[in-house]
Amino acid sequence: MSFTGYLATRYLFGKHRIPFIAFISRTTIIGMALGVTTLVMALSIMHGFESVVTEKIIGFDTHIRIEKLFESGFDLDDEKKASISAIPGVDLFFPIRKSQVMLKANGITEGALLEAMPLDALSRLYSVSSNLQVGDNLKGGIILGRSMADELKIEEGDHILLYELGSQSQLLSLPSVARARVTAIYESGMVDYDKSYLYCDMETMNRLFPSIGDQDEHGVFLNSVSLTQPVMERIDSILPYSHLSISWKDRHQTLFSWMKTQQLPIFIIFSLIMAVALVNISSTLILIIMEKRTEIGTLRALGTSKRRIRRIFALEGFLMGLLGTMAGLTLSGLLAWLQTQYGIISIPSDVYFMDKVTILIRGSDILFISGGTILLATLSSLLPAMQASRLTPAVALRDE
Repeated sequence: MSFTGYLATRYLFGKHRIPFIAFISRTTIIGMALGVTTLVMALSIMHGFESVVTEKIIGFDTHIRIEKLFESGFDLDDEKKASISAIPGVDLFFPIRKSQVMLKANGITEGALLEAMPLDALSRLYSVSSNLQVGDNLKGGIILGRSMADELKIEEGDHILLYELGSQSQLLSLPSVARARVTAIYESGMVDYDKSYLYCDMETMNRLFPSIGDQDEHGVFLNSVSLTQPVMERIDSILPYSHLSISWKDRHQTLFSWMKTQQLPIFIIFSLIMAVALVNISSTLILIIMEKRTEIGTLRALGTSKRRIRRIFALEGFLMGLLGTMAGLTLSGLLAWLQTQYGIISIPSDVYFMDKVTILIRGSDILFISGGTILLATLSSLLPAMQASRLTPAVALRDE
């Protein structure tokens, strides 16, 4: 160990004439650890919430939707459909038909959106199909959300009345009515979505409401969500002006914008805890310098340069930041593991889309927080270190 490192560790961890200074030093390191833990956990909880919501939202929607803006003669012909299907990254291209409906069972009426698509596309909506066996048993009926089923007091195999509100008769102004069987009930954990969306295959939609007709809406599933933007650009170059491609993120832009807006103030608030710990480093070093005033004067009288004195106390700040950061990361990892394994903190799923707090620790966050904390701890020690280097041997030894 170098002379500078030896003195820095001795001043920090060695015995002090004033025991209170040793207590303050340890308290400062603990404060740094708690600050790092709080900041890591805050960012990890935000990222975990965003990842869960994103996964569930994608599981309810296609990666890209192609919608018709207005009635025109420019529809997607077979050539355009083939061109879209051939775009690199497109895994499945399929038609979608949808309609606003009212459901009635046991004297209870509720409204929802009915979407029809091929069964192989339904199987890709994993928020719907994750607890279902998508296959022949789903043909000929309606796939209903658990929240909606509880509202209507029905179970799988029961029948419901559907009132189609999108294509009412112009003469009688009455909606089309059909009776359908509930072939499956899904439960995604997102109560609002479970209440709002119904699904069926295309044959069932044609049988229940043949008057709806082709709405010329299509869905696209990709090999990877990361390909959304480049594939959308290719699709837009193929579509006629009467059509528009919309990504899953654009369709739920309000929710994702809200999550992004919350991240900055939360980060700033919890960073204040770290700021308090950094101020404590300067205070602790000033106390150590006051106690070691005679030793500093002796070192200066023996020829130790001002630069080395500054390095000694700057290294002390670095060591406090390093130890506090390592302890904070260790505590963060332990808390994250306990929450992941045992779900200690539970939350209402009907409000937060999940039944427990999800923690997602990212390597970039660890590097940013660790590097920033150690750097700021070192910088906060520079002012006390400069004050220590200004002590002259005569003044420092005068009291002795």
